[in-house]
Amino acid sequence: MSSMVRSAMPPLVIALLLGGTVALPLSACAQPANDAANNWEEARASLVASGPGRMAPEIARWERLTGNADLNFADYANFLLANPGFPDQDRLRGYAEGRLREEFVPPEQLLAFFARYEPVTNQAKAHYALALAGVDPVAAQARAVNAWREGEMSPTAEATISAMHGDALSQADHDARMDALLWQRDREAAERQLVRTSDARRPLFEARLAILQGGDGATTDPAALTDPGYLYNRSRELRQEGRRSEAIALLTNRQPLAHLPFDQTAWVEELLTVARLADARSAQAIAASIDDAFVPGEDISRQTYKLRDDYTSLMWLGGTRALWERGASAAAAPLFYRYGAAARTPQTRSKGFYWAGYAASQAGDTAEANRYYEMAGQYGDRFYGQLALAAMGRDLPSFAGSPEGAIAPDERAAFLSAPLTAAVAEVARDAPWRTGIRFYRAIADQAETMSEHLLVAELARDIGRRDLAVNLADAAMADGHDGFTQIGYPRLDVPAGTDWTMVHAITRQESQFAENAISHAGATGLMQLMPGTAREEAGRAGIQYMSASLIDDPAYNIRLGSNHIQRLLARYDGSYPLAVAAYNAGPGNVNKWLRENGDPRTGQISWTEWIEKIGFFETKNYVQRVLENAVVYEHLYPDQAGRTRTLADFLR
Repeated sequence: MSSMVRSAMPPLVIALLLGGTVALPLSACAQPANDAANNWEEARASLVASGPGRMAPEIARWERLTGNADLNFADYANFLLANPGFPDQDRLRGYAEGRLREEFVPPEQLLAFFARYEPVTNQAKAHYALALAGVDPVAAQARAVNAWREGEMSPTAEATISAMHGDALSQADHDARMDALLWQRDREAAERQLVRTSDARRPLFEARLAILQGGDGATTDPAALTDPGYLYNRSRELRQEGRRSEAIALLTNRQPLAHLPFDQTAWVEELLTVARLADARSAQAIAASIDDAFVPGEDISRQTYKLRDDYTSLMWLGGTRALWERGASAAAAPLFYRYGAAARTPQTRSKGFYWAGYAASQAGDTAEANRYYEMAGQYGDRFYGQLALAAMGRDLPSFAGSPEGAIAPDERAAFLSAPLTAAVAEVARDAPWRTGIRFYRAIADQAETMSEHLLVAELARDIGRRDLAVNLADAAMADGHDGFTQIGYPRLDVPAGTDWTMVHAITRQESQFAENAISHAGATGLMQLMPGTAREEAGRAGIQYMSASLIDDPAYNIRLGSNHIQRLLARYDGSYPLAVAAYNAGPGNVNKWLRENGDPRTGQISWTEWIEKIGFFETKNYVQRVLENAVVYEHLYPDQAGRTRTLADFLR
């Protein structure tokens, strides 16, 4: 263990690492008995007092690499091999693989790198296959055939694979390659490949190639109208030519797909793009047609972020337009369910399931509504989970308690010796918040098992970072591990006369309790005050404005932030959703949304629908997170909050 990690870890942790068995619950080893008594600050001060550790140069190297896509392959590869788990790993892998088009990389370097990091792009898969030829011809040929079928690669790699492995390529392989190239819109490679395609599929390939070549691409071939590749190429062409109504009609009225799309991500993106151009009926129909793009029962939540994001956006678009514009609540419910089922995070899953329940209830199907509400109610610490429990007439769950789990000595030793663990301690010691938070999120997101989450929870305490604790708790609960609520909702010493609940609810969302947080826009400190707002609130309070104190003096930041939210509450007659939205986006925007969408205070629109129609995604999410935080804090710490309210009490 490095000296830096020794200094970051308390004696108990070092003894556990070096000594023997450990089977302590988080309540014993990772949760301060009284976090409001500044155990977090004591741990942080101890860490800051230590000198730079061995990871300081590696963090500087990471910053240089993530900000530059034009370095050598070896720069990225060597760093990734030495520092597994660092943030932005996917970006660095993309930079490394992108260099294969620009430079020659010796086979031994490729083999070493791809043995650890499986290639992602097809260009890299082709290069890996060629590098393997000298050491494992059988594996090389299998990978070469697979790369051939998946399309995109350099002309040199294409020619080399054709020459070395041409005898192993079947007619089906050639047709698969042509399909892939047309999905990838690689016109030149597709023109070279056309002669290798089968007689049966060539007419359809020619129609798709004509689209890439600037032709019309129209056809009445029944096979084309059920082929996802043709529909994709044709829809893109129509949109780009300004023929939006034809693209909408093509995807709204299509027949079921004859087979799965080669590129499901591109297909879902095209459906979403066209649905956004369509009227409510067509948007609903396009969203409802999504299932034939996947194997029955496929878990979309396990797909890549891009696919999940577009899929859930499409389901939300179809569901809300069906419900809010067409009154088609029965049709909206399964779209909302798909939205929730495809998501990974508790806030998104509970949102989809709640709206599915609401739509089903509007359709008069009480049993189905309760089934969906049950799903949403599993997330009682979330905005929509709380609404679902209320819809079923149930109380909130107990948020107290600690996770139980055993950590084996070898698990602890591996964790403490990992480069990412040392890097997290180093950025906690001395790094700007925007750098540190990326490391905190990385180590929290990479934890999967209960013991891994427990180890990260210990680390958060031992380095005094509440923001890591917040990220860890959210990640653990997203992975289905219970008992992390308390460490994920830490407390502050709050000055007398301030709103204890709103200080904590806003701070958890704004900065995750990072005193040194500075946003890209310049918002500063625990409650993320803009300088102009802080100056104004200081003047109103009759105290001197000191910009440095927004970070250096937490009590100063809290007092000004609390004054600001109280002033906004007074402005909006005690309405928490409006005041919280104004804290994030300004009163001008809130007033505009009240004019455009109606005023929920007068019953023109429900609070849930009004919040969902907020014009900025960041603000919509912000309002939901702050209000759910307020409920959880009051239920966890009623004595300090002074009362215990439900979400309904805040939606006014």
